[in-house]
Formats: sequence, structure tokens, C-alpha cells
Amino acid sequence: MIYLDNSSTTHKKPLKVKLNSLKGLSNLSVNPTRGGYKLAIKGSTEVFKCREKLASFLGTTPENVIFTSGCTEALNLAIQGTVKQKGHIITTIYEHNSVLRVLNNLKKTHNISYTILKPNKNGIINTKDIENSIKSNTYMVIINHTSNVTGTTQNVKNIGKVCKKHNLIFLVDGAQSVGHESINMTEYNINLLTIAGHKGLYSPQGIGALLINSTTVKPIKFGGTGTYSNKIEQPTDYPEGLESGTQNLPGILGLSAGIEFVLKNQDKINNKIYKLTKYLITELNKIKYVKTYGSNPHSGVVSIKIDNIDSSEVSTILSEKYNIYTRSGLHCAPLVHNYFDTTKNGLTRISLSYFNKLSEIKKLITAITNIAIEKNSF
Repeated sequence: MIYLDNSSTTHKKPLKVKLNSLKGLSNLSVNPTRGGYKLAIKGSTEVFKCREKLASFLGTTPENVIFTSGCTEALNLAIQGTVKQKGHIITTIYEHNSVLRVLNNLKKTHNISYTILKPNKNGIINTKDIENSIKSNTYMVIINHTSNVTGTTQNVKNIGKVCKKHNLIFLVDGAQSVGHESINMTEYNINLLTIAGHKGLYSPQGIGALLINSTTVKPIKFGGTGTYSNKIEQPTDYPEGLESGTQNLPGILGLSAGIEFVLKNQDKINNKIYKLTKYLITELNKIKYVKTYGSNPHSGVVSIKIDNIDSSEVSTILSEKYNIYTRSGLHCAPLVHNYFDTTKNGLTRISLSYFNKLSEIKKLITAITNIAIEKNSF
């Protein structure tokens, strides 16, 4: 099997991630922050260590690390927890449905409005377009750091300067970038950063986080926190007030190990992904009948369209005939496909991780070449 759907979730995990997650299912199968016995305290200590690692890695403080079930919940919390009645938000065509659907719902429930920006010819969102879109009621800018469709990476440092200048909340969707790109929330003026642990940080599925910096987020989920249990009002303290319910300790322990793996090997990881993706893009561009979408080798993401064949059929043939796993369709990012006019047939996305090999990429290129020729030889 050749697995090339790592933008969805990394399939191969580092050994320490597996062992740490297993630890959470075996000798640490407890409810952290809910008990005063030794094992519960040990679990709470491990959770705090993970907060510290994320905070140090991304430029905030441990109490501002809010664990979630994934990037979708983190984005929902970030957007709904800061919503302003009749406010205005600036965002882009690159956004995932975890953003677009939330905005669409808030348009109905809170009468918000939003402006969707298109990129320049290089795929980059122009900061001047952001400034030109600011209205008197604009309070937030939402940017997908790295596109899950094209791998295009935005300059969030420059965008952060604009947001700070105009006193706007800056939310960055880091689902595809955290673990690959250097991010410092304080230095880049990022107020809210969402992560999906199971992608660039190689954790198990079901664990993500919202990181907060110099802004206020209100709870959108209510319930037990282990604190102020005598009150029926939801606490607003971070992180407990935003983390109602039992924590995913196996996921948090796996994430903790994934962060360590990335910190130890980040240059090696990024260099390998860059070389493999650059080679992939170069070779794909040589194949007749194939068009590529994505020219950022650092991201490990590139999508393709083959003439006269639907993307789902491409992925099916790759899977059934060549045992190569890719992702087809609209990738939960419909506006990008509207922009590229690929909504009808979608795109076949290829996404790499550190654990892919050059030999696998060569097999993929051969397979795509064969499919392109077979489907267009008439």
C-alpha cells in the first residue's frame, strides 16, 4: 500500500505516539482534573505537559491552550466564541467548510456579514485587499494558512500586521501548516490558532486544539469542568471553561509525543517533504493530459486533474489497480473549486508525509501516466 492522503490524516505514526496513546488506554485510563488520587493527578500532569509543549512551540501560554476533538471544533469555538451581532468578517476562497458553514449559520443567527477574498495570480491573498475590505463593523480576519487543496501557504506574518494595525481579531486555520511552517502567535500577531493533531503533528485522530493570544473567547459548550461545581453558570477561566466534558487523554498523550517527534526532526521532516513534493510536481507537469494545482513543495500537497476523467475515478483506479491511496472530490473546500472551475469533476489530491519514499512517488507517477494515456487514447 502507498498512502498519499496525509492531508486528511497521517496514516503512519511515530512509535512513541503509538506507545503514548496506548499508555493513555492502559495504565493512565483515568479522568484528569476530576480526581485527587495519584493516578488522576498523574494524568493531569501529563495533560499540562502537552499544553506547555504546544504553547512553547507556537508562542502562547499553557492556560491558553484549549484541547478540542479536532480542528473543526477548534474553528467553531474560535468563531462562535467571539461572534459579534451584526459584525463583519473578512475571509478567503481557501477556507474549509469548518469555517464557511459556521459563517453561513452565524449570518442567520447573528446577522453577521462576511467578505470572501480571492488570491492574486500566485495564489496569495493581498494585504491591500484585506485593508480595502475593512468596514466600520469588521472585527475579524480568518485565513487558511496552508490550503488543503493546493498547498498554497499565506504570509500570516504580514496579514497579522494589518490585523494589529486595525485592531482586528486574527484567526489562523493551521490544520495543514502546524508542524510544517514556523508559527509564533505573539510575533505574528495571531489571536486564535487552530490545529489538527492528526496531520502535521502525527497524533491519533480525535485531538486538536485552539490556542488563544490576547483576545477573549466565550464558551459554546457547557457542562462539567471539574471547577466551580457548586455553580450552575459555566466558568470562563481558561482552559477549563472551554473544555467541558471528559478529556481525550489517549489523544493528548499521543499529541504530546507527536510534538516531541516534530520538534526533534522538523528540519529533516520538512527537507524530505520538500524534495519529494518538488520532484512530484516536476514530473507531473511533464505528463500529457495532466494539470497540476499547487506549486508549493514545502506543503506536501498537490492536486491534479486528468483530461476526460472524473477525479473519483482517478482515485478509484489508483486504489484498485495500483494500491495507491489518494483523495478525490471537493475536499470540503468548495470555493477553491469554484475559483478553479473544478466543481463538476473535482480534483485528485496527493499529500505526502515524512514517511513516504521516493520509490512510492515514482510508482505514483507511472500510474498517473498510464491512466492519463489510457483515458485519452481515442
